Amino acid sequence: MNSVNISDLSDDELLLRTEALASQERISNAALIEHLAEIDRRDLSVSREYGSLYDYCVNRLEMSEGGAYRRIRAARTFRAFPPVMTMLRDGRLTVESLVMLHPFRHAQDIASLAVKAAGLRSRQLEALLAERGEPGPSKDVVRFVGRARLERPADSPAPSLLEESATPTMPTNAIFAAISPPANSPPSQARRSIRPSVRIAFTADEEFYKLMQRARALLRHKYPDGRLEGVLKDALAALLSKKDRGFGWARRRSRG
Repeated sequence: MNSVNISDLSDDELLLRTEALASQERISNAALIEHLAEIDRRDLSVSREYGSLYDYCVNRLEMSEGGAYRRIRAARTFRAFPPVMTMLRDGRLTVESLVMLHPFRHAQDIASLAVKAAGLRSRQLEALLAERGEPGPSKDVVRFVGRARLERPADSPAPSLLEESATPTMPTNAIFAAISPPANSPPSQARRSIRPSVRIAFTADEEFYKLMQRARALLRHKYPDGRLEGVLKDALAALLSKKDRGFGWARRRSRG
């Protein structure tokens, strides 16, 4: 299918092939989420020396951080309420829909929520869920994202679970066999490394948001892209420096 020269296709052929690819992507996404849910259930990511399922997705499967977050949320929504998988495969729900339903996955009316969510755009689903209010206080999230533990030659193609061969019926052990490097692979000088980082997420009130925006504006010259990492790091460093100076002054006074 990929060997066809797309520019030679008629308008109708191009549209038909595009629709077929979109359908295949839904099936592949559903299969991937189903496999991640089973890996999560078995806690395989930790037993295989990854810090978390998120760490496994980013460093082993080479997903983007946002892609890993969304797929894990979707997988846990599926674990809590398996019927959403059928709706994901047939297009009534999207991965984004499952992410938005995640906080309500254990609600008594999750079945009716999923039915109401079918076919809704993200903004429409947001409005529907906003009527219910918050499902409960959100916990702060701090996850270490370590270095990639599995290195391979730079010219080697990246393994992917989104290939057509990864169908919903493909056994989990076959998936791992497909993406694992051969045991006798020769070492290579070209290595891929990922800088260690920590993912932090929390829910804050409007006052915090306003303070954060003011700090962003004040430090725009230093952080033109407005990344919160730099802004909050400077704020914490200033706070700790102030506290440390006060602590040192108090200690010197007590000794005097």
